[in-house]
Amino acid sequence: MRGDIPFVLSTCRILRGVAQGYLLATLLPDLHTLGWSSLGWGSLLSGALLADFLLTAAVGSLADRLPPGRILLAGDLLGVLSPLPYLVHPGPILLAAAIILSGAGQRSNGSPGPWAPPEQVLLARHPPTPGRPFGFFARNMAAGLLGMSAGALLAWGSDLSPAAGIRAGLAVLSFLSLVAVVLILGVRQNDRSRPSFPASSPLEPPAPEDKKKDESKRKMALLVTSNILGGLSLGLVDPVIATWFLLRFHSGPSRTALFLAMAFLAAAIVAMALGRIDRIRALPPTVILLQSVSLIAALLLPFAPALVPAALLYTIRMAGARAPGGIRQALALTLLPKHRTGLAAGLHLSSLQAAQIAGPLLAGLLWHTGRTDTPLIAAALLSGLSLALFWILYRSSHIEHPGNSGEIPSHGPASGPNGHAS
Repeated sequence: MRGDIPFVLSTCRILRGVAQGYLLATLLPDLHTLGWSSLGWGSLLSGALLADFLLTAAVGSLADRLPPGRILLAGDLLGVLSPLPYLVHPGPILLAAAIILSGAGQRSNGSPGPWAPPEQVLLARHPPTPGRPFGFFARNMAAGLLGMSAGALLAWGSDLSPAAGIRAGLAVLSFLSLVAVVLILGVRQNDRSRPSFPASSPLEPPAPEDKKKDESKRKMALLVTSNILGGLSLGLVDPVIATWFLLRFHSGPSRTALFLAMAFLAAAIVAMALGRIDRIRALPPTVILLQSVSLIAALLLPFAPALVPAALLYTIRMAGARAPGGIRQALALTLLPKHRTGLAAGLHLSSLQAAQIAGPLLAGLLWHTGRTDTPLIAAALLSGLSLALFWILYRSSHIEHPGNSGEIPSHGPASGPNGHAS
């Protein structure tokens, strides 16, 4: 049943992505239309991101000690149950609770949110091709982005009222989470099998244990710092981009949803292309190149003169920033020993989320004072700093073992050791 697990994880990414794409395109514009202030919804999303951050930090270490499949199952069960009280008795308090518990409106790429560390552990343990998990990380990311594109298309074709649209989005989230629960229950997960990452990190040659430990700490510190800067950049833009289009160009949710669908589709195509790269030494430069192109688009986006150029620039930004996410996860899995996979995934993901917490609130405050473009300008500058640290991190790493071609060694399932999600 080993081959079922990658299929189920990617399918669950698609399902979550559909709900997340719909809600990303509609939730904040609908709240805005219903009279919520930018400060109100900014505080709500920041509260939801804080809850995700705290859970991620706890779940990451648990994923090393408990069966990760069961933890992931618990996360999808929460996605089933959390919208139900609001769907039965609609009201602002129950809506806020549903958004905070389910991650509605702020998660993207089909991620299970704070339950992602156990997903990363399963990805490391059960790649379709043992010893070559990097491509599957990229394809798994592409699956979630395709789901996001489909969800945004659903929003584009919807003509529901704001209140009905919010209820529909949460109902879709609950139902698709239930399907994910059924799929996860339907596979036998050998959660104790070891990761199929290579026996030594593909980015560095063998070294004495103390030296390797110091190097791992240094690299994790660089990664976490890069993630914090990048996370704040994401938090300032991604959860609130549909509202920015509304404020800047008076583009309603249905029209904006079409642009978002195109952006997610472009990111999925790029992610699938990245999944076909076999040589490890080519991965960091490729990620840096893509994110550099994304940075240029992000710098130009606030100055776009009209809706169509802005949509094109956002599509380029999205493709360059989101598509390499799976590769960054897989590369980060090589930074710590195999028995700390869940901890490393938790560090990576929680550091990304920590700074995102402030993003929607800061954007809401700035918009409240009429500074519509300031969050995007600040996000672009922070993204540049994050990219510079990522370049330093992987420039200092040796890309291949002496005497090998830079391809991932084909170790069997019991021999691999390193697993980290970036």
